Amino acid sequence: MYVSWIGLGGSMAVAPAWIEDGEKFALIGLSVPTETALSSRVISGGLEFLTSGDFDMPGEWREWLGTIRVEQVEESKLYLLAKMRTDVPEVLDAENQKLTRQVSDWFNGLMLTMRFWQQADPFLVSGSRFQGKVDVRSFHGLKAPQRSIVDVAPTIAEEQLLTGAQIGATFAAFDGPWRSEHWRLLRCVSIYQQARRDQDFINRLHQFTRCIEGLIAAGKGKTTSQFKSRTELFVGPRHHGLMGELYEARSDFEHLHENKYLEQFDRATRIRLAELEAVAEWVARSCLFRILGKPALLAHFGSFPNLERFWSMAADEQRKAWGPCVDPYEPLHRFRFDWVSDDELGARR
Repeated sequence: MYVSWIGLGGSMAVAPAWIEDGEKFALIGLSVPTETALSSRVISGGLEFLTSGDFDMPGEWREWLGTIRVEQVEESKLYLLAKMRTDVPEVLDAENQKLTRQVSDWFNGLMLTMRFWQQADPFLVSGSRFQGKVDVRSFHGLKAPQRSIVDVAPTIAEEQLLTGAQIGATFAAFDGPWRSEHWRLLRCVSIYQQARRDQDFINRLHQFTRCIEGLIAAGKGKTTSQFKSRTELFVGPRHHGLMGELYEARSDFEHLHENKYLEQFDRATRIRLAELEAVAEWVARSCLFRILGKPALLAHFGSFPNLERFWSMAADEQRKAWGPCVDPYEPLHRFRFDWVSDDELGARR
């Protein structure tokens, strides 16, 4: 996720160690909790992650960026960096856009690896180092992943960063001429990514469930029954009631029947919606994560025709291709709702 260039010419008096002369870069700063043992590391493909101790903000940025943007930089604890050698470091061109896309794919891959969140928006900066000076060409904010009511306060570790980079590399492969073969899957990924950034947990519940729905290729007039039967592959056969409840809520929100749940505040009802939101997110993320990590599943779930062929296979063939199911209640096992106030559940809306 990125926006067009905004042009911030200028150069730093002291060049940082993370960029060499003749290199272009794109960098995302995140104000997220990390494991204490995390240390900076170079990854293949021109990627590197930096901890806050390895990134010094140049003094010129205070003048160029303004107070709010400077705070974004200073509050960051983790930086995702993509860089490359170039023959034209002084020129802003497709190379910078490629690096911006590469680091953005890494960020989106990390979002599929774990459910982290942050209050301040991440930032993305791009530029180059030329004749010993770093020229900053763009700086803009990205919309932050939002906190869930069912929040287990995860910390980012090296394993998640490496896995996120692998998923990002898969996204990059979709830019070829065969992108249309994966349009359906990319649409589900887009729905998931947008939902993660939505502040309203009701909207998130709706969209995460739509994401799961997009993977089952239900027949016309059969969506309700097939949502329960086909999601057996993802969560096992003992959760028809849960998945039916999830789809019923999704349908009510889709058709503006939210009043059934929200018109009068009832704590038990709101808690159940929060539980369903956590379930929908976990199932959607688990499915997308598995598909993007297994080329054989990518072949089945990329396009609608391939999905239809997959769901017409024998059940044992589907299970063999998919692998073990997940526990849909996994995100709720370590969470207690007595930690959650009525206000967090929307009592004052």
